[in-house]
Amino acid sequence: MERKKYKKVARRAILYLIIMAFLITTFTCLGIGLRYNKEMTKRYSSFALSYTHFASDYIDGDTIEKYLKTNKKDAYYEKVMEMLNAAQRRSGLRYYYVFVPFEDDLVYIWDADNFEGACPLGYHEDYMEGGKEAVEKIYNKNPDEDISITADPTYGYIASAYSPIYNSAGEPVAVAAVDIAMTDVIKNLVGFTIPVIVTVLAVTILSIIAFYLIMKRKLITPIESINKATKAMVQNIRDDNQTDVSVNSGDEIEELADSFNAMHKELRDYIKQNAEITAEKERILTELSLAQKIQASMLPNIFPAFPEREDFDVFASMTPAKEVGGDFYDFFLIDERHIALVIADVSGKGIPAALFMMMSKILIKNAALSGKSPSEVLETVNNQICSNNNEEMFVTVWLGILDLKSGLLTAANAGHEKPIIKNPNGNYGLYPDKNGFVVGGMSGLKYKNYEIRLEKGAKLFLYTDGVAEATNSANELFGIERTIDSLNTVKDASVKDTLAKVKADIDAYVGSAPQFDDLTMLCMEFTGGGDEIVLDATLENVTKSIEFVSQKAEGLNFSHKDNYQIEVAIDEMFSNIARYAYGENTGKAELKVEASDGVLSITLSDSGIPYNPLEKDDPDTTLSAEEREIGGYGIFIVKKVMDEIHYDYKDGKNILTMKKAVKDEEKK
Repeated sequence: MERKKYKKVARRAILYLIIMAFLITTFTCLGIGLRYNKEMTKRYSSFALSYTHFASDYIDGDTIEKYLKTNKKDAYYEKVMEMLNAAQRRSGLRYYYVFVPFEDDLVYIWDADNFEGACPLGYHEDYMEGGKEAVEKIYNKNPDEDISITADPTYGYIASAYSPIYNSAGEPVAVAAVDIAMTDVIKNLVGFTIPVIVTVLAVTILSIIAFYLIMKRKLITPIESINKATKAMVQNIRDDNQTDVSVNSGDEIEELADSFNAMHKELRDYIKQNAEITAEKERILTELSLAQKIQASMLPNIFPAFPEREDFDVFASMTPAKEVGGDFYDFFLIDERHIALVIADVSGKGIPAALFMMMSKILIKNAALSGKSPSEVLETVNNQICSNNNEEMFVTVWLGILDLKSGLLTAANAGHEKPIIKNPNGNYGLYPDKNGFVVGGMSGLKYKNYEIRLEKGAKLFLYTDGVAEATNSANELFGIERTIDSLNTVKDASVKDTLAKVKADIDAYVGSAPQFDDLTMLCMEFTGGGDEIVLDATLENVTKSIEFVSQKAEGLNFSHKDNYQIEVAIDEMFSNIARYAYGENTGKAELKVEASDGVLSITLSDSGIPYNPLEKDDPDTTLSAEEREIGGYGIFIVKKVMDEIHYDYKDGKNILTMKKAVKDEEKK
């Protein structure tokens, strides 16, 4: 008799899921990209026009004609130029200038000169493409202002905004203009779109894999196993009673029904074999129990883990859904100053997941102890696993390395759950980090680090998806919101009591429903000082250095003026290190802040060329700007605004200490 051929449910499901994933990814990324580009263009337009309005309002239009005729500068001219230069430096504008338009060309009055190519007073220049039309559009009493975007061969791809400058009679006499490099918009668009595409793809692929694995485990694999088992029993036993089951689905279900009809004939044999099956099951359970003990011994399970350390406390737990699980956590000191925190979730369950878990844990720890950053660790481990991953398993990983001196947590996420963080005197809240792709999914992947600054008393809660996806008998998830609410009920408790509370709340919510996934949690409390920070000595990190000092100065009652002066001092001194300390290379700058008894002490250290900024003579402020020598003015300002400033060269480092005290009237 010819055997009937059946269609495969798995093949259908995979085909439909791939089509759906492609459509979702394509339309989602396209819509987000278009919307982002529109919003960024609108933002740049508003930003540029705000600066043209500022210059238009600030500049006295009655002076334009004098400068146009004489080409001579005076004190007011220099004042305006300083304003334009300051605005250009702080905002990153490409060009910031004022000109008088004519029929065939334009004449520059002011042009901020922070960058090369600035035009002097009286300089004539042809309009760029579209520039004349844009000027004519706004050069009247009631201008219709807008931003124009051009691709000029001289100035590149830029966005230009114009605002008229009026004299006292209300007549337009000049134009305030701003040019912004639109390459930043393109870079931002690409930088935004790529992570979105990766995230959408990652979520979609993970959803496809998860759905397929669930369907395979819940439907296809059990059906095939039962089918094979029943066929084996039919070969050896006979029975006169027959109960037919008719199914005409045309797939594996129908084949299962046919097998079931045959199985009913030989049910008596199943009863006879039950004793043997029970004995085999007991043997397997014994082996699984041993495997569970081996797995538990692989995870840190002695608490307190570091009783000699007072700058942090950590506690973790793992409850497998089966005898052995695929989740794992880890924490270990890289050196006396840095601790690594790991939490991960391996695909699948049982013995294969447990073996994969142990291998992944060892690889991650070895890579982290070698001094690599979190992203480098994930990249290294991903390539190692992918080189021999015949079973195509993968693991989601969150890895963070905490600087116990500064409180700076550097982390990377490979498809894992987002961390939950509690700031001192605050509540727990979800930290919106960006996930990379899972480890073991594809070789050659790159991961990104991100940084979180933990203050003294801050807590970090890490978990696997078994926490949020714990399900009760009504098939309702415990969820992230309930997790955060549970944490906030014991936000001041110890790390051990915190995990005990969350576990108790999950158990109460789930009730008698079975546990479908491993339940793993880790909580760390940072009790260190966090008064130091190490940054790359680059101009891009000037803002970070200012924010760090400002945060430390919040407890002191400085006036708005004093806070501004402190920011100016940090800006000047950190910028000097970034520009001159390491020449063409990029080194490190250490920033230490101490605030006590109404005094803020700031220490900047670098390992660059020896240089004492205090040795430079103060500029002669009685001279005009043209007569004064270039340089030295920034150091001079720092000396004026800070109460004390000292320099020392020790152990190959430039060490500059600045102090600022709260005034007596401010203390009151």
